[in-house]
Amino acid sequence: MGSRATIAALRIGALLAACVLAAAASRGADAGAQGPWDALALKGGRVLHNARVLSDEGDSVVIRCDEGLVKVAKSSLPQAAADAYPAKPQAPAGPEMVMMPFNPDAAPTLQEPEEKPKPKPKPAANTAAAPAASPSPVFKGCTIASFSMKPFQNSLGCAEVVVQNATEARVVLLPGDIACVTAAGKRLGGRQIVMDGFPPVIKRRQVIPPLGSADFMVTFSNESLDGSAVLWAR
Repeated sequence: MGSRATIAALRIGALLAACVLAAAASRGADAGAQGPWDALALKGGRVLHNARVLSDEGDSVVIRCDEGLVKVAKSSLPQAAADAYPAKPQAPAGPEMVMMPFNPDAAPTLQEPEEKPKPKPKPAANTAAAPAASPSPVFKGCTIASFSMKPFQNSLGCAEVVVQNATEARVVLLPGDIACVTAAGKRLGGRQIVMDGFPPVIKRRQVIPPLGSADFMVTFSNESLDGSAVLWAR
């Protein structure tokens, strides 16, 4: 009888120990995916006891446990914990602004739509013809209202021109339609129409709106000019 009682007691003790271990393992495994954990087994084999996450550092987490404060890469966490703390994507780097010197030959050109030919406005009746020696102040119904000699970037021989359109149709002007006369009487034709900006834009043509005006820059020379007049080339 004593032997049977001893065997029964041993069996009951072993059963109780197995239940305690199973409960402890279940508690460690079934703790929330975000913790805390009685035992957190990392992929490298290390085990952290009584572990809980203090902060999320993006690609890692800081864990307080019996071993101290430990920073653990998210790739080392078990799958359930890694799913609870996914790695945060890095923000894309912003564009880098680089200042480049102005080069008229390399600057982008602004393509304007092809202008369909339109009937020219009828000249006003009883208008006296301009003398052949001096160019007409009107070209395609437009007049040069004002001009101002000023440099543009590294092109010193430039002028800011204001052109007014007296017609009810759009007028397209080319750089060669405008000329500059220096104080010495030298005549220079327009090379380019440019618009200030970053980067500067070279235009093949300038559109003057109907019954409106436009203000733009025309280059004549890379060297400084003593311009006495800006007028129509023809």
